[in-house]
Amino acid sequence: DITPVLKSLHDGSSSLIVLQRPFVYFGRQYNQIYVNNNGHLTFDAAWHRYVPYRFPGNASRDLIAPFWTDLDNRQNGQVLYNQYTSGSVLQRATQDINTYFPNLNFVANWIFVATWYEVAYFPTSGTRTTVQAVLISGGQYSFVLMNYGTIFLKIFFGCWYDVETYETCILMGIFVVTYILSFPGSFYPRSGTANGQIDDGSSSLIVLQRPFVYFGRQYNQIYVNNNGHLTFDAAWGRFTPYRFPGNPSRDLIAPFWTDLDNTQNGQVLYNQYTSGSVLQRATQDINTYFPDLNFVANWVFVATWYEVAYYSTSGTVSQLNPYSFVLMNYGTIAQTSRNVQVRIKKHI
Repeated sequence: DITPVLKSLHDGSSSLIVLQRPFVYFGRQYNQIYVNNNGHLTFDAAWHRYVPYRFPGNASRDLIAPFWTDLDNRQNGQVLYNQYTSGSVLQRATQDINTYFPNLNFVANWIFVATWYEVAYFPTSGTRTTVQAVLISGGQYSFVLMNYGTIFLKIFFGCWYDVETYETCILMGIFVVTYILSFPGSFYPRSGTANGQIDDGSSSLIVLQRPFVYFGRQYNQIYVNNNGHLTFDAAWGRFTPYRFPGNPSRDLIAPFWTDLDNTQNGQVLYNQYTSGSVLQRATQDINTYFPDLNFVANWVFVATWYEVAYYSTSGTVSQLNPYSFVLMNYGTIAQTSRNVQVRIKKHI
């Protein structure tokens, strides 16, 4: 039920694919798409580029890149795509979107699925990487889901949305980061020390029970900031995300960087673990995502922004967790017109 891309061709692409429904992407309506073998989708033309450029990069092209690197389906694997306007796939997409966004009452009427299935890295035959981009449309809303199977850990890759006029979440670099849209059962324990109920506040200095190596730098302390980010050098009250790559003087982990206010409702909590079930859970999680590592966790730091309000809107509820490795889990996210960024930031 999946149509393969026409050729096993290094740096190749599909021919022009006419969409069975228009897809609105950041305000622009598209009626065609290309699936490119090197891990990205384009709308204007086939594109073979295999080296990710620096974000925000190419202002002349809208781009969806679930796994942008030098892939080679001549060695092994397939690049596949299909569209759906009826049937069980639409039902599944409708269910998924309403699970993630329960207030939308969304009904999918069109889905485009592109799958890079067990494709090799160039020039390494036998390596197998599986990723998927799912475009979903229905009524006034459009969504992009990215699904990740087995990822062979080897080389630089980029994973992002890049559009001409909008800045959004990115992942980039050889430090592997996993984003998981998840639910309360996926959350680590919500316990420990609570930050003070202070708008734009932070924790006091937290001494780490184990050193944390982050992009080659070893840290022995951390701060949990109420506005949805972690810093290592000092507490930080900034609530407006800056333009990427932003501040070159500060390493930053920001699972949900916006103007949050725990004086209205909610809690900001943190805890550390060096033994017990949480370490067992972390070991299991990392080995599930990266089965070739044989990883054993000896320390876990959990920060939770639990049902925290947006400033100045009491009663709004957002909850999320970042963990060392780094994992990010997302619970209920209240709708907002505010700018929000999700970011892992390494300063150069």
